[in-house]
Amino acid sequence: MFPRHLPEPPARRPPPTPAPVAAPAADASDVRDWLGRRYTVGPSARELTGLSRPALLLRILLAAAAVGVLQFGYGAAVPVLIAAHGWSPAQALVPFLVWALVQGSFAPVPRLLGARGPAGPGAAILLGTALCAAALYTVGHASDPLAAAAGYGLLGGAGAGLVYHSCADLVEGWFPDRHTVRLGAVGGAFALGPVPLLPALVLGLSPESLAAASTALALGVLALGAAGGIGQRGAPAHWWPPERDPRAAALRRSADPPAARDFSAGQAWASGRSLPALHTIVALSGAVGLFTLVALPALALGLGRDPTEVATVITAFALASGLGRLAASVVAERAGRRRTLAVLLAATALGQAGLAAAIQDGPLPLLVCLGLVVGVGTGSCYPLTRAITEGHFGAGRHGGPGHPADLPGLVHGSKAVGGLLGVGGAIALLSLVPAGSHAAYLAVSALLPASAAVLAARLRRPLPIRTLPHGVWTAGRRSAPM
Repeated sequence: MFPRHLPEPPARRPPPTPAPVAAPAADASDVRDWLGRRYTVGPSARELTGLSRPALLLRILLAAAAVGVLQFGYGAAVPVLIAAHGWSPAQALVPFLVWALVQGSFAPVPRLLGARGPAGPGAAILLGTALCAAALYTVGHASDPLAAAAGYGLLGGAGAGLVYHSCADLVEGWFPDRHTVRLGAVGGAFALGPVPLLPALVLGLSPESLAAASTALALGVLALGAAGGIGQRGAPAHWWPPERDPRAAALRRSADPPAARDFSAGQAWASGRSLPALHTIVALSGAVGLFTLVALPALALGLGRDPTEVATVITAFALASGLGRLAASVVAERAGRRRTLAVLLAATALGQAGLAAAIQDGPLPLLVCLGLVVGVGTGSCYPLTRAITEGHFGAGRHGGPGHPADLPGLVHGSKAVGGLLGVGGAIALLSLVPAGSHAAYLAVSALLPASAAVLAARLRRPLPIRTLPHGVWTAGRRSAPM
C-alpha cells in the first residue's frame, strides 16, 4: 500500500554567502526590553575583533577622513583646473557634478553588498579608497573633460560612497548605545580630513604643480584608507556592549526614543509624511552645501577678493561642517534631533543670505562667521536626518530579500538630488549669469534651507503600522476583527 522508499526531496540552491561579521561567542546572552526589542549582550568588541571600541572608532574615522578631500577640496581647486587644462567653469564643475550624483546614490550599496555577497565593510573601504585614489590621479593628469568626468565623477563618487557609508554602518553596529554621536563623528572626520589641505589648495596649488600634487594626494588617500579598512568587520546582529544594560538604556528618558521595530520601505512611505519630508530636507540642505562649496571660491575670486581671504572662508566652512556634525549630534541627544535640525537649518538660511550681502566688500571676520554658520547647518543635516530616520523607522540593519530596507541609507541618498541642484546651479551661475547678479542668486539659495527648516519643524513620528493577513497592511488604522 505504501511505497517502501520515499522519493528524495529536490535539491535546494544554497543561500548566498553572507558578509563576514564577527561571530558571537558562547557567553553572549539575548535579552529584550519593554518594547520587545532584542539585544545580544556581549561578548566585548575586544574579544570579537582583538580591538577595543575606541580603537575601532579611530580606524573608522581615519578611513572617513581620507576620502573627504574629494568633496571639500574640489571647489578650492577649480580655478587651478581651469588654468591648467584650459577648461571653462562649466567643464571644470562637471566632474564634481557627476561625483555628487554617484556618491549620494551609493548610500545603500555597502549594506547591499554585505547582505548578498562576500564584500564586508573592510573590503568595501579598501575598494573605495583605491577608486578615490584613481579619481584624484585622473583629475590632475587628464585634460579631456569627459575623461575627468568618468575618472573623478564615476570612480571617485563610487569610492567615496563605499567608504563613507561603510564607516557609517560599522559605527551603527559597534556603537548601538550612542550611535547618534558616533555617526556625527564619522561625518565630522569626513569634513575635517581635508581641512589642513585647503589653504595649500587655494594659495599654493599652481597649474604646473597640479599633476604632482594630485599624485601625492592619491597615494596619501590610499595609505590612510588602507590603515582604516584592513581587517574591519561588522558587529554581530543585534549586538550590544556588555558594559551597558540595554534595558536600562531603553528606559532612559530621551527626546527621541528609538523605533520599536524596523519598517519595510512600503510601510514607511505609507505611514505619513515623515519619510518624503526627510528625503526633501536632505536634498535641499545638500544642494546649499555643495553649491556654496564649489561656487563660493570662484565667485569670491572673480569679485576681486584676496586669495588669502578666500582660503580662510573656505577653511572655516569645512571646519564648521566637520565640528558642527559632532556638536549637533551631542546637542540632539538632549534637545531632540528634530528641534536641533530645524534650528540649524533656519540659521543656515540666514547665514546664506548674509554671505550674499557681504561677499563683495564685507569684512573678513563677518565672512568667516557666516561661513561657520552655513558650514554647521549644512554639515549637521546628514547625521541628524539619518538618526531621525532610524528613530522613526528603525535602522534596517538586516537588509536584503525579505528584510526591512536600509531606509537611513536611502534617505541619505537624496544627496544625489542635492548635488544635481547645487552643483548644477553653480554651473549655471558661473557660466550663464552676469557677474553683477551673482550675489542676488546666492541670496536666492537661502530659500532652500529655509524651506528645509519648515519641513524639519513639522516632522512627526509616524503612526503605528498594523499588519493584516496575506500581506495586507494599513497605516494608523485598526484592523477589522477576523
